[in-house]
Amino acid sequence: MKACFARTTRLRWVAVLLALMLSAAVLPEARAQNTLRYFSQTRHYLRGAFRSFWERNGGVATFGYPVTEEYIRNADGRIVQYFERARFELTINGNQAVVNLGRLGAEITGNRIFPQVPPFQSNPARLYFSETGHSLFGAFKSTWEARGRTAIFGVPISEEINEQLADGRWHTVQYFERARFELWPGGVRLGLLGRALAPAQLLAPWPPEAAPPGPLNENGEPRPPAPAPPTPVPPPPPAGDPGKLGTIIHQGLGVRGNGTITPLAAPAGVGFTFTAAGYDPAERVGVWLTRPGKGGVEAIDPRLVSSDGRGNIRVVFTTSASTEGIWTITGQGASTGRSVTAPFKLTRDYLAPLGTARPASRNGAVTPAEGGRSTIFALSGTGFRASEVLDLWITSPDGIYVLTSARADARGRIGYSPGMLVQFGAQNPTGVYGYHYLGTRSGRRVDLYFTFNGK
Repeated sequence: MKACFARTTRLRWVAVLLALMLSAAVLPEARAQNTLRYFSQTRHYLRGAFRSFWERNGGVATFGYPVTEEYIRNADGRIVQYFERARFELTINGNQAVVNLGRLGAEITGNRIFPQVPPFQSNPARLYFSETGHSLFGAFKSTWEARGRTAIFGVPISEEINEQLADGRWHTVQYFERARFELWPGGVRLGLLGRALAPAQLLAPWPPEAAPPGPLNENGEPRPPAPAPPTPVPPPPPAGDPGKLGTIIHQGLGVRGNGTITPLAAPAGVGFTFTAAGYDPAERVGVWLTRPGKGGVEAIDPRLVSSDGRGNIRVVFTTSASTEGIWTITGQGASTGRSVTAPFKLTRDYLAPLGTARPASRNGAVTPAEGGRSTIFALSGTGFRASEVLDLWITSPDGIYVLTSARADARGRIGYSPGMLVQFGAQNPTGVYGYHYLGTRSGRRVDLYFTFNGK
């Protein structure tokens, strides 16, 4: 019982000493490598003496990525870390931390017996190893010599043999004390013996910027922190009503006085811009909103009213309530009494996100009818009077209705001379757009619809 206690205590002290040496980076090369390195490919860390050794001796090509964290092995108290193709083990020579490589090739072959070859004198084409009675030649010899020889791979413990690998096919392989060489169509690969032998309880990935404070125990403790719950993904907006996208509203929403309102319609929460002119240059202008129906009046914060000193004002605002219907905004001069009133509509009628059925264009066409950020949409329509002035209102997928004007060409067309080309970018909402034209003399209507998918 005393002997068992003494042995356990000794192993613990060795483990503590090794941990201190790792963190202090006793190896000269490791002293410059005391920072962590995280590998997103396997979601594990590499540090200290192990990182120094890994980087000096071939890195990913020779050892692969780490597949465990450093941990203290119960059997001997050593600090150990598995990689895809290797196992690093920390030992102490005097006061120096030394990295050794685990004998993965010998461990994975276990009690298998491989036929030996008769002894022969090594030559440039073929090497003989009296320690194991095996030889090395060809592509495997070239790889062994170029990438570390005995120090990294040990000596061969088999001849070349055929084995079925993870791809289900038979390959020529050769086992070494610390590795397995595999012949693939593209050349020689090093077998993933570290992945095959790493203890399952130590494979748990660690998140970036949450490295373990030091070596784990052999049970894999402490465990990685629990991942944060995923951010809920909001459901996609409901599809719009294609039957409402062509509804005309601006004919009943005329501005009284010298002013503008943009957009003319939008869902609640969208910002509107109101401009008004004709006031005295130094006049104070009061601005207020009138809600739909008998909803009352609300004042606009005077800080939102900007004046250019020449009798013109500009107000950017959103409504404080989401009541749908016709609102009005009024700007009235305090001394002159002049007022400008602009009606606008809060409505969801023009919302048309992706998923909304695209109505058929009328009296014109859009080519192509759907596209992404690299697409140039060509719009055209016909049937107006020559050089006729047109009302043009544009509806966008976010539910905004903007009124402007256009003019038909000498043959009563739009989009021919000059062409009407539209291209959108990442900042534009995706869904169905509508370009609507109305002849102010002919009454001719052209409705052009297309879908911007954002791709």
